[in-house]
Amino acid sequence: MNCADYLVDYLIKKGITDVFGFSGGYIVPFIDALYKRKDEITTHVCYNEQGCAFAANGYARVSGKLGVYFTTSGPGAVNALGGLADAWFDGIPIMGVCGNVPTNEQKGYSGIRQNGFQEMDIVSMTRSITKLSVTPSDPEKFPEIISRAYNLAMIGRKGGVIIDFPFNIQKADCNCR
Repeated sequence: MNCADYLVDYLIKKGITDVFGFSGGYIVPFIDALYKRKDEITTHVCYNEQGCAFAANGYARVSGKLGVYFTTSGPGAVNALGGLADAWFDGIPIMGVCGNVPTNEQKGYSGIRQNGFQEMDIVSMTRSITKLSVTPSDPEKFPEIISRAYNLAMIGRKGGVIIDFPFNIQKADCNCR
């Protein structure tokens, strides 16, 4: 099972029935995984990324479940920051799943502005308004990261988490069921 399929399976097992998103190239494997399970989880396409985050926020407020939104990389992920900040201030559990460039295209600490197309360090940008902001780099550890993110969002004073989801990690086998 690849990491994108695993994440969708995990969300379904947690009782999440709806996710909110705006598509783009670097989140396609996750969108494909959602489509495979369309009878179990509904994808709501929003007009923009900010609307996705606020819709997930509303879903969480009404349902008591984790609200989930997805965006593509770079500016797409940044556009959702208003809804993520609202979740932080109001203690609302949401998870942002943001596509990103493959790990081999990420700039790391090279000092350049960007290496991959529309690459942006969303993890650094969201640390002050999330309970966890992480870029998975090892498919074998992906299930542990998702479990930790879910638990942090839902326990204590609730709040948002970000999964900065590199394209190649979405497609990578996580050796889990």
